Amino acid sequence: YKAQNRGGRGVMGMTTNEDDIVDQLLITNTHTDVLFFTNVGKVYRVRGYKIPEYSRQSKGLPIINLLNMDKSEKGRAMISIDGNDLTGSEQLLFVSKNGISKRVSIEEFKNIRQNGKIAVTLKEGDELFAVRKTNGEEDVIIAADNGKAVRFSETNIRSMGRTASGVKSINVDKGSVVGVSTSRQGEYILVLTEKGYGKMSEMDEYRVMAHRGGKGVTTIKSSEKNGHLVCMKAVNGDEDLLI
Repeated sequence: YKAQNRGGRGVMGMTTNEDDIVDQLLITNTHTDVLFFTNVGKVYRVRGYKIPEYSRQSKGLPIINLLNMDKSEKGRAMISIDGNDLTGSEQLLFVSKNGISKRVSIEEFKNIRQNGKIAVTLKEGDELFAVRKTNGEEDVIIAADNGKAVRFSETNIRSMGRTASGVKSINVDKGSVVGVSTSRQGEYILVLTEKGYGKMSEMDEYRVMAHRGGKGVTTIKSSEKNGHLVCMKAVNGDEDLLI
């Protein structure tokens, strides 16, 4: 993956089947465990070297060939963890499409059977959107497709058991969550709309709310020209960007 100037055409990162898209990119090691979380709130665990290595352009293999998951399940998040994560105060933050969040100690995911475990209990009509690794004292920024985002301390979400359903973190109105980041991930907030408009602003422009669950502040205006917000990430500003 060579660096290109903004506006470049990019290189093929993965060959996809018709009606398929690349959704997530994760950097990991062969001897690190990768936790796969699905839309129904289940978690599966695979050692890095058990994931086959391919060339950059190849299609890879269906995730169902790697994990003992149901055909109706879809991958929603990947987290890379090693032994050091299991001994400290590391937490996993879960956020659903309807804006429900919860925190769980990473130690709860030390032993996962081949057929997976329930990681979060979801209400009917809701799906798991994202999982983030935190140190227990970070600020969380959650954005919805209407262009609004909320920032609050993760301590506003008490640490819960693995199967708990969580609490409301953002009011998505009739939309859904499109981005979840923490203050450890970067100093700037990068947003991107469905029609290719993007901008970066300092995280400090998003004040920390005393309470979670509000509608939040505008990140970028949703309009006919811009389209809806489709992605929000915390960055440091010196990374390369793959879109």
